[in-house]
Amino acid sequence: MLETTYLSDEEKQNLKNGKLTVPDMDATVQVKSKRDITNQIDVIRELGLNHLELDGGVPNPFLEMSDGEIEKIKKYAAEKNVTISVHLPYTFVAASIATFQEEDREVACTLMKRYIDFAAKIDAKIINMHPGSVPFYQAVGKYLEMVNGNLVKSINELCEYCDRYGIVTHVENNTAFDIIGVENDEMLEIIDRVRRNGFDLKYCFDIGHWFTRALPQFGKKPLREPPEKILEEIPTELLCEVHLNDFIINGTEFQFHPPLHRELGFLKKRNLKNLARIFREKGVKVIVVETAVRELKDLLKSMEILKEESEYLGEIFL
Repeated sequence: MLETTYLSDEEKQNLKNGKLTVPDMDATVQVKSKRDITNQIDVIRELGLNHLELDGGVPNPFLEMSDGEIEKIKKYAAEKNVTISVHLPYTFVAASIATFQEEDREVACTLMKRYIDFAAKIDAKIINMHPGSVPFYQAVGKYLEMVNGNLVKSINELCEYCDRYGIVTHVENNTAFDIIGVENDEMLEIIDRVRRNGFDLKYCFDIGHWFTRALPQFGKKPLREPPEKILEEIPTELLCEVHLNDFIINGTEFQFHPPLHRELGFLKKRNLKNLARIFREKGVKVIVVETAVRELKDLLKSMEILKEESEYLGEIFL
């Protein structure tokens, strides 16, 4: 949402006339945008919010940031009364936390621990991770048993590492594109296996991710009616931080994270009001709103969209 502000005048002109595509813009300035955490904090405060989740999706700059740079951000967040959580990487190497190849799993966990070190330095109280991904042909039978066993092993290891820092560990449900960790029952089983080992693992439920199961290419699996009832299946003690975003399905076409106030996906105002009630009843402490736009006309007025959405959500959740 903030990336156009990091383009040069020439790059902005190229974006407007089609010489620079939106994906190429993302590749050009994503790391710079993610590194400017003080600006993200300023935007959070301008929107009247008080929490920021840093996106460790690849590429990111977090492991190369100096201790001095991190300390300045930590102090600035405290001054602005903004709390921080860190979303660990979830693609490439990070996806191998679920692998049954032990050497690969160890590499993935070692990498994740470096991001947890960063989270501790910046005074994050929460980290969130995805449950890895596997090829579709190895997400069945004995292979799937091996995947789930090694996923539990990895999450145990990362929970233990987070506990050293007093950081609350969350695991998030995947999209249907990731094959595993999509359905509530499989996620709740994984979480229960970890919690039986003595770790207070939390479930960062992402309702937009859950909507992806309704795509025709994934069997057009039915949703609850109303869809937010899926939250009622999650035990209260598992909820702390949740992700809030929507999903649009148009045949086999789709769009992640449309602005919620436009009501273009599954979540209308009545659904959000129900979600607000469920969140309150279940003691949810942090709601991370994930919104994205990709049309040029929207990218060029991203702050206006964020303000409109924040005002809309404030009427529902506050």
